[in-house]
Amino acid sequence: MARPTPLIPPPARDVPHGEGRTLRIGAQIGRGSVATVYRGTVEGRFGLRRQVAVKVFDVIASEEHEAVLASLASAARRAACVRHPNVVRVEDFGVLGPAQPYMVAELLEGRTLARLLARLARCRERLALDLALFIGLEIAEGLEGARIAGSPEGTRMGVVHGELAASDVLLSWQGEVKVGDFGLGLATRAASCVRGVGSVTPRIRALSPEVARGKPGDARSDVFSLGVLLRELLVGPRFPALATDAQALAWARDGVVHQSMFEPQPPPMLRTVLTRSLERDPRRRYPHAGALATELRRAALSMGVGDGRSFLRSALARVFGEDAGLDADETTGEVKAPRPSGVLDRFARLRGDVPMPLSLDDEDEDGTADGAATERPDALDSGIQLASGLAVEDDDVNDVGHGSHAPRASRA
Repeated sequence: MARPTPLIPPPARDVPHGEGRTLRIGAQIGRGSVATVYRGTVEGRFGLRRQVAVKVFDVIASEEHEAVLASLASAARRAACVRHPNVVRVEDFGVLGPAQPYMVAELLEGRTLARLLARLARCRERLALDLALFIGLEIAEGLEGARIAGSPEGTRMGVVHGELAASDVLLSWQGEVKVGDFGLGLATRAASCVRGVGSVTPRIRALSPEVARGKPGDARSDVFSLGVLLRELLVGPRFPALATDAQALAWARDGVVHQSMFEPQPPPMLRTVLTRSLERDPRRRYPHAGALATELRRAALSMGVGDGRSFLRSALARVFGEDAGLDADETTGEVKAPRPSGVLDRFARLRGDVPMPLSLDDEDEDGTADGAATERPDALDSGIQLASGLAVEDDDVNDVGHGSHAPRASRA
C-alpha cells in the first residue's frame, strides 16, 4: 500500500493549542516511516514562546481510524508521564483535521545516534571507549527512568520502548543524550499502511528475538536492543552491511549476533555486560535497564569515566562540523565526509582493521594518513596499556572522550 502524504504543505499553519495558546507548525525537520517531524512554536496568550518538535503521523484510513488513534493516544499519555533528563519530553497530542494525529514534544537541536553511527561507518571511524560507554549509560538511565515513571495518580507506569533503535536516540549539540518515541512503533503497527516487514525495516537490526517474532516487548526486550546499540558503539554492527531485510529479520528472530574474526576484544567487564544483555532467552538477560545501568556505571567508574557531555559536544562538532551545524550543503544536499580526526580509532589502523590511508586526500606531506600513528620501534615498549592490548605513547592517545583510547569491545 502506498505511503500517504502529509497534509501540511508550506507555509506554516497555526493550530489552536488550548488555554489561549497557538501551535505554529513550520519547516520540516525529518521524515520517518510513518510520520513527518516539523519545527514548531507554541505561543501563549501573553506572548511567551517556545520551540517544540511536532510529529505529524500519516493520514489514517477511515476503517482503522479509531483503533490507531486510540493506540497512539495511549502511547502519548504514558510517555507524557515520564520526566527524566534522558527522555524526550512529550507535551501534547491532538488530531489535525479528521484523521491525522500529531504529537508535540521537546525540541532537541542535534543529530540522532543513527546518523552519528552512519557517518563514522562511512569514514571507518569509531568513537573513543569512554564516550561510547557514556552514551550507552545515558540510554540505560533513560530507559530505566521511563520504566519507573509514575502516573498522576501515583502508580508506576512501567513504560517500555519496545522497539528501541539508534534513530530513537537523540544527541544534542549541548552533549545531552535522550531517548524518544516510547511505544510509538507498536502503536502505529496497527495501521495497514505500515504493516509487514517494511514497517520494521529501519529497526530490524536492534530488535530483540521475541519482538521480531511478533510478541509484545517488555523491559528485557529494551535491554537486548540497548545491548545491540552498545555493541555497535564499541565493536560494530550486529549484522553484515550487505544483509538483506529478509535475512536481517530472520536473524533477528533467532537472536543472532554476527561476529567477525577482526572484531576488537572487549575489556572483561564490558564483555560480561554485552554477553548478558544479548542473551536469546529473556530470562537470562538483565531484568531491566536499571540493572544494566548499574553494571555500566561500575565499568565507567573502574575506567575513570565521568560526565561525558562536554566530550560528546566536541565529538559531534568534529564529525558534523566545528560549528555543530548541518552536515550537508543546503543548496546541493551533498553530504561531505569529514577528514579523519581525533574521533578516528587509530589503533584499529595499527591492528590492520582499517586500511591506511583511507584515501590519497587523507595523507599528510610525509605520506602518512591524517590522524594515523606512524610506525615506531619503541611503540610497544613503553606508554599506556589499551583495552585492545596495544601499548602506545601518551601523545598517540585518542583525544575524544576523556582523552582516552579508542574502544575495543565486543560480545564474548
